[in-house]
Amino acid sequence: MIQVYADDRLVYDSRIEDYALTELTVTAALNKGGTASVGMSPGHPAYYAFTSYKTLVTIYRDNRLLFRGRALYPEDDFYNRRTITCEGERCFLRDSVIRPYVYQDSPEAIFADIISLHNAQVDNFKQFVVGTITVTDPNNYIRLESESALQTSDVIDKLVERCGGYVIFTTNPEGQRVINWYEELTYQSRQVIEFGENLLDFARTAANTDLATVIIPYGAKDETTGKRVDITSVNNGLDFIQDYDAVALRGVIAAAVYFDDITLPENLLAKAQQELSKRKLIITSLQLTAVDLSDLDKSIDTFQEGDLVQVRSRPHGVDELFQLTEREYDLLNPQENGKITLGKNIATLTGADAAGDKRSTSELQRVEQSVRANFTIDNAAAVEEIRQTLTSLIQQSTESIRLEVSEQYTSNDDLMAQVETIMTQLSDAFEFQFNQLTVTVDENDAEAREQFETIQKYIRFEDGDIILGEAGNELILRIENDRISFLDDGAEVAYLSNKRLYVTDGHFLHSLRVGAFAWVPRANGNLSLMRVVE
Repeated sequence: MIQVYADDRLVYDSRIEDYALTELTVTAALNKGGTASVGMSPGHPAYYAFTSYKTLVTIYRDNRLLFRGRALYPEDDFYNRRTITCEGERCFLRDSVIRPYVYQDSPEAIFADIISLHNAQVDNFKQFVVGTITVTDPNNYIRLESESALQTSDVIDKLVERCGGYVIFTTNPEGQRVINWYEELTYQSRQVIEFGENLLDFARTAANTDLATVIIPYGAKDETTGKRVDITSVNNGLDFIQDYDAVALRGVIAAAVYFDDITLPENLLAKAQQELSKRKLIITSLQLTAVDLSDLDKSIDTFQEGDLVQVRSRPHGVDELFQLTEREYDLLNPQENGKITLGKNIATLTGADAAGDKRSTSELQRVEQSVRANFTIDNAAAVEEIRQTLTSLIQQSTESIRLEVSEQYTSNDDLMAQVETIMTQLSDAFEFQFNQLTVTVDENDAEAREQFETIQKYIRFEDGDIILGEAGNELILRIENDRISFLDDGAEVAYLSNKRLYVTDGHFLHSLRVGAFAWVPRANGNLSLMRVVE
C-alpha cells in the first residue's frame, strides 16, 4: 500500500482509482537530502495542491515513512501532465542562517547549538529535535569558525566533514522529527546480495586526490605574534613529517595542513601523524548496484540507507560487508523497484585491492566448496557445472594447470578420476578433500531424507484433505475439495467456499472495503469513505 500526502491532503492511494498518478519515484542517499518526483494528469483531485517551497510532501509504503520533504516547482508537458519535483527534509537546513561564528566546544555541543539556532528561524514543520549523538573528538574539543554568515546546512556539512559520521532523521514517539548524528552505522541487514541472484553491476576504481607522503602541519595562530604553532620543538627541529615507505614508492608529495584549534606542539604532531596515515594511502572504491528482494517478498529484510550488507561475488573475489549509500524506488512499477547502490573504500599503500589479491590464493578452495555444494550423482547438468567451474577458476592460476585440465570430464567416472589426478598435481590437502566426494553424496542422500521428514511434519494428507501447519499446533489450514478452512484449536474460525470468505470475527488493521467503496483512515486520524478500484 502506497500513500502520498500534500500537507494533510491525500494525493495518492494505491487502492483508489480517482487518485492515480503517472509517476512516483523516490531517491534516498546517505548524508544527502534525497528527492521525490510526483506526476499526475489534468483533472487529478490534487492537481493544484502543491505550493512551491511551502507544501510538505510525505510518502508512505505500508504505513512506513519513505520520504519527507517539500515541493519545488511543477513542470507541465504538452498535454498538461504535471510533474512535481520534491527535495528531502535535509533541505530545510538551507532555510536558516548561522551568522559569523566561533565555536570552541565538543562536537555534540556545537551540533546542538546549530540546530537550536536553525529552529528559531523556521516554520514548525522544518524544525528538528536533537536526538542521539555518538560522534566525539579525541580531545572532546574542536574549533569551528567563519567570518561570513553561512546557511545552516553548510555549517552542518563542515562539522560532519571535520568529525565524520552520518546525519540520520527519525521520528520520536511524540511524532516529532529527530536529527541524529552517528559516528558509525552498525546494523547488518539479514538480506544478502549474491552474484547471479540480485547483483546487477560492479565497479572498482583506485584514486586519492589528497595524496601526500610529507605533511607540514600548522596549529593555532598566536594572537600577539601572528605566528602559528609548529612541531619543530618536538620533532628534532623539523617542521614536517614523512612516511619513508610512501616516499620510496611515490617520491616526495608535500602538503600543508592547518589545525586552527591545536595549541600544543605535541598534540599537533599527533594530529599530523594521524593525517599522514590517511593521506599516504591509495583508496580503492568499490561500487555495486543490486536489487532489493524485499520488494518481491515481504518476509525478506528491507534495505535501509546506511545498512551494512553482505556481498558475495566469486567472479570479483568479493565476500564482505558493504554500506548501502543510495537507493532508488519506482513505486508505480514494483518490477523495476529496489535498485540500490553500495560502496566501500579500501585504503592501502600500493592501491591493491585486498579482496582481489586474496582471490588467486583461494580459488582452488572455492572450487572444492562449489563441488561439495553442487555435485549430484548421475546428473549431467551438475557434471557440466562442475566442469565449467573447474576450468574457469583454475585458468586464473598458472597456465600449465589450465592447459592440463581444459576439455576434460566426459563422464561421471572420468570426472572422479580426473579430480583425483588434478588435486594430486597441485596439493596433497586438496587431493584428500576431493577424494571425499563419494562420501559427500551419501551424506547428501541422508540429508535429503531428513528434509523430507521435516516437510512431512508440516504438510500432511488426511482422508483426501491437505493439512498445513506443524503437528500439534493450534493454528492450522485444512484444504478440502469444496472449502479451505482456518482452524484454531480445532474450531473453524474462517473458511473459503463458493467464491466467498466466511469469518466468525473480523478485525481490520487499516481499511475496510465494501463493493466499490472503502473506509480508509487519514493521516489526521479521521476515517474517510472513498470509491476504490474494482
